[in-house]
Amino acid sequence: MRYVRFTALAAAVMICFTAIPVPASAADTVISVGKPYTVEYVTPIEHAYPGLAYEPESELTDGRTASADYNDAAWVKLYRGTAARVTVDLGKQYAISEVKIGELQLKAYGVYCSRWLKVYLSDDGKNFVLAGETEDAAPITSPEKKRVEFVCKPEKVYSARYVRAEFSSDVFTMVDEVTVSGGEDVSKAEKLPKDYYKESYAGLAGPLDGIKSICLMYLASNYTREMVKPYVAYVDEKGNVKDKMFDSLLFLGNPAESGKKLKKEDCERFVSNIIGAEEGVHLTALNAVIGELKGSIYDADYKYPVFISVPFSGVNDEVFGEINGKNVVSSNLENRNLIVDWYIDLVIDRFNAAGFENLELKGLYWFNEIIQYNLSTDEEEVIIHFNERAHEKGLKTTWIPYYSASGIDRLDILGFDAVCMQSGYAFDGNDETGKPLPEACTDCAAACKRFGMGMEFEADMNKNSYFDRYAQYVHTAYSEGLMTDGIMMMYQVGKHIYESAVGSASIRPLYELTYKYCSGTYTEIAPVIKSGATVTITAGDYVNGKVEIEDADTPASKLTVVNLEKPEGVYFSVTGRGVYEVDTYKSKPGKYIAKFAVSDGFQVSNTVEIAINVVAAEESAPVSEPETSEAGSADETESGIDSEEGVDNGVDMYIIFIAVAVPLAIIAAVVAVVLIYIRKKGAKQ
Repeated sequence: MRYVRFTALAAAVMICFTAIPVPASAADTVISVGKPYTVEYVTPIEHAYPGLAYEPESELTDGRTASADYNDAAWVKLYRGTAARVTVDLGKQYAISEVKIGELQLKAYGVYCSRWLKVYLSDDGKNFVLAGETEDAAPITSPEKKRVEFVCKPEKVYSARYVRAEFSSDVFTMVDEVTVSGGEDVSKAEKLPKDYYKESYAGLAGPLDGIKSICLMYLASNYTREMVKPYVAYVDEKGNVKDKMFDSLLFLGNPAESGKKLKKEDCERFVSNIIGAEEGVHLTALNAVIGELKGSIYDADYKYPVFISVPFSGVNDEVFGEINGKNVVSSNLENRNLIVDWYIDLVIDRFNAAGFENLELKGLYWFNEIIQYNLSTDEEEVIIHFNERAHEKGLKTTWIPYYSASGIDRLDILGFDAVCMQSGYAFDGNDETGKPLPEACTDCAAACKRFGMGMEFEADMNKNSYFDRYAQYVHTAYSEGLMTDGIMMMYQVGKHIYESAVGSASIRPLYELTYKYCSGTYTEIAPVIKSGATVTITAGDYVNGKVEIEDADTPASKLTVVNLEKPEGVYFSVTGRGVYEVDTYKSKPGKYIAKFAVSDGFQVSNTVEIAINVVAAEESAPVSEPETSEAGSADETESGIDSEEGVDNGVDMYIIFIAVAVPLAIIAAVVAVVLIYIRKKGAKQ
C-alpha cells in the first residue's frame, strides 16, 4: 500500500514539474503562464470566412507546447487575416526581456509557419510601442513536418504590462504558445518611449491614368464583336448605344494545360488566342467595335486601353522551353525572371504585329492571386522584377489578390501600379470557410484603405440573391468614396455582364447598376417618412393606419423597419410601407409612444413617433343607480372589491373564499401527516 501511495505521489510531483515552464535564462522567468490574452487579425475574417473565425480559447498561455502532430490538442488554429495579433495582459508591470511563439510547419496540409514576428509593448493596453522584430522567410518553405519557434528579444529591457506578438498568417497558422519572459524587478528596466506605434493607412488606390473601371474578360467565353460591345458601350434594351461603359478591359486566363506545368508553347498559344485574329474574337473583335463607335461616343483618334495577363510559372524542375538558345527550367530566380522577360516581349511583339489602330496595350496583369511564400524565398523578387521589366517597356502593372491574401501588406515593396482586392461576398464559400456575410465588403474596403488598394466587384448570376449581393459591393464602394476617387476591377462569371445587357428584364438590373457606377451617376437617396401620427383609441379596441414614406430610388416593397421602439402596455406593429396596427386589448388608459425608421437596405430614414392615446370605455348608465361619492359606490367602499368589470360581488366573495380556504386545508393536512409521523417514531423508540 505504501508503495502504491509513493508511486502516486511521485507521479503527481512529475506532473507538477512538467507544467512549470523552463526559464528563458537563469535571470529570467516565464511570466505569461495563465495570463489572459486576446486574439485579433489585421484583416478581420469573421465576415469573409465565418466558418473559421477565431473562437476564444485559453491555450496560448497555458505553458504547454505541442508536438509536430497536426491533431495535438495544444495547437490553436488561426486562419489568414494577413497577420495575427495576440495581446497578453500580464496584470502588472514586468521587465520584458523576450517573447517567443511556437508554430507548426506542415506544408502538405496548408499549414505554414510565420515569416516574421513583431513585438509591441504597452502600459495601458491602448498605446503600444514597437519594441523589436525578427524575420525568417526560410522555415515556411520547408517540406519537413516540424515545430518552429520564433524568438524576439526587444532592443532594450522595457517595463510594460501588455505584450503584443504580431506575426504573419498566410493560410493556416497553428500556434501552441506565446511565451513572455522577464522579471518582477522593474527598477532597472527602461520606461516605454512616447513615440507610440500608429496604424498607417495608404488610402484607396486612385484611377490609373484616368482609368476607374476595368472588366475581366476570361478567354474561355470567346468574346465576339456582338458580345464585346456592351462592355465598352452602354446600350439600352434595344441595343442602341447611349454612352461609354467600362474604361478598360483585361483579357486573362490560365494558359497551362489542366493539371500540368506551364510550358512555352502554352504561352504562345494563349497570346495568339488573346489577339484573336483568326476567329475574330477578343482583341480583334474589340478593335473592330471601337472603330464602329468612333465619331459617336469615342473620338476619332481614341485608342481603347487593354490589359493582358502574365501567367505564373511557379517553381519546378520541368523544362519550360527554349529561350535564347537554351532550355530553361523554372527552378531558380534567374530562370523565372528570364521567363517573365520572354513573355512580356512576346505580348508586346504580338500586339504590335496585329496592328490594332483602335487599341492601346496599356499594361499587364499578374495572374496569381496570392504571393506563395511557401514556394521559395524568391517570391517577392520575381514580382518585383516583373514590375520593373514592365515599367521599362512603358507598361502599367495590376494585381487582384483575394481577401487577406499574403503579400497585400507589402505593396509598397512589390511595385504594382494598381491593386484591387476581392471580398468574395458574391460566392457561397464552402463548408469549411462558411458563407461570406455582407460585412465582408466593408472589411474589404477597410483593408483596401489601409494598404492602398481599390476594390474588385464580383457578379455571379448563378447564385441566389446575386443582385442583392452585387448591390452590396456598389453600395460599399459608393459610400467609401471609391466611385469618384478610386479604381474598380470587375469580375464576372463567364459573360454575365453581356448576358445581363441583352437578356430578359429580370436580369437587366445588373447591367443598369453597373453602368450607373461606371458612369459616376449612381446615387443613394435615403427614404423619408413625411410625418408621424397621433392615434386616440378606446381601451380594448383595435385600429390601423398609414404614414407616408418617400424613396426616389427604392420601391416600397424593399423598405424594412429599423430602430423600432415598441411601447409597453399596448400592441404595436408597423411595416416598411408605413402601415401600422395598434391593439389595446387589456391596455390601461394613458399615453404611449412608438418610434421607428425605415431602411432601403443601405440608407436609413428619419425616425418618427406614433403617439397613442388610450382612453377608458364610457359606461352605460344603469336603470337604478345608487348614490355614490367620489370614493365610489356603497358596495365598493364596504367590500373594497372593484366591480368595474361587471362581475357579481357574490361570485367574487365565493372565489375569495375558495382562494383562502383551499390553501388552509392543504396546510392542515400537511400538519396532520407530520404529527402522525412523529408519534409513530416515538412509539418505536
